[in-house]
Amino acid sequence: MPTIFSNLLVSVLLAGVVAKGATGPVRADDRPLVFAADEWCPVNCTPGSEKPGFMVEIARAILEPKGYSVRYETINWARALLYTRQGHYDGVFGALREDAPDFVFPRQPMGQTRVGLFKRADSPWRYVDETSLDGRSVGLILDYAYGEDLETLLEKRTIPSYQGGDAPLDINLRKLAAGRIDLVIEDVNIFWNKAEDMELRDQFELAHVFSEEDIFLALSPAKPHSAHLAEVLSTGLDQLRASGEIDEIMTRYGLDDWK
Repeated sequence: MPTIFSNLLVSVLLAGVVAKGATGPVRADDRPLVFAADEWCPVNCTPGSEKPGFMVEIARAILEPKGYSVRYETINWARALLYTRQGHYDGVFGALREDAPDFVFPRQPMGQTRVGLFKRADSPWRYVDETSLDGRSVGLILDYAYGEDLETLLEKRTIPSYQGGDAPLDINLRKLAAGRIDLVIEDVNIFWNKAEDMELRDQFELAHVFSEEDIFLALSPAKPHSAHLAEVLSTGLDQLRASGEIDEIMTRYGLDDWK
């Protein structure tokens, strides 16, 4: 039979749950949300730095006021997808839908990628049409999605050279600069950011832009809270855009709102 003390204790505990719920949904544990990706700056840069990447900053601006704690880790892309699919991570930054069609995607993207084709600045080669690619070696990154149409074109026309590991873009840029491959395909902003960091910018030219595609913070299919987080992120983007905070974040990276 409950005592007055036990009734009071239950009331206090319930009040605590309600208070916690006021700042966001009650989580099954107090573990932070952990998102991962390979470094793809300015989308996601060095963890713990003053500029960790615009997608990292946007995610934190949405989730932390809701009571979530957000942690970001870097790992190679293939493992980021695998471990997130298994539920070790809550999501991945910078994903195209083709990267992981089984993941949970918010209604709204958290950025956009322009897929560019880069060559050495001293190369006389020019992109005229698809036949220009015939027999050219192209640096790509293992397990990246480049879009079905482009991937079909590359398989048909080029000699793909896939790079994995922890710094695949660095290696592809060095190979391009050294003449070991003819071309590199990469997001335009990502490529120039990396080339600037490596002091190689003047050695390359943008030869062609293939497409523009949406990129997302894609959530683990193994996590029960992923569908809820997807809605929180989509609604939060609207709120950040209305307040002007997205513009402030993107300006820090020399970019404009993608919408």
